[in-house]
Amino acid sequence: MNKGFTLIELLVAITIGMLVVGFGTVSLNNFFENQKVELTRQELMANLRFARNYAATNQFTDDGNRLSVTINNDGLMEMKSYKEDDITYVETIFSKDITPKNIGVTFLSSFLSGAIKFSVTDGRSIGGTASIIINGANTTKIIKIDESGLIYEE
Repeated sequence: MNKGFTLIELLVAITIGMLVVGFGTVSLNNFFENQKVELTRQELMANLRFARNYAATNQFTDDGNRLSVTINNDGLMEMKSYKEDDITYVETIFSKDITPKNIGVTFLSSFLSGAIKFSVTDGRSIGGTASIIINGANTTKIIKIDESGLIYEE
């Protein structure tokens, strides 16, 4: 009596092992992609809250009296103070690329200038609302900013 494995038994075991490893790799890649989207969402929300609070506490130079936040489609987020009367930017307070590789950010705004503007008196958004869409391969998250300055995930 032979106590070894036949060639067919070995091939079946190797095939099953390869299938398990293949499905595990796909699941792991999806997990990492979802984590990138979630971390981008958390960083965006933290930076937007920072901008709103910065405006509400009125920490500007003498020349600036409003705060503008822009996010371009490449993921560059900029926070600048500006003069209300002539929309001249006074200083860049914050500028950072907030998106990791393979994550897309789309900024949709009802503001004419395409930027979120926060009031220096109460942190409310001035003149409109905005939506920020964060896209990964399998996940989409949406951040909204309403006219009261409330920042939330949809």
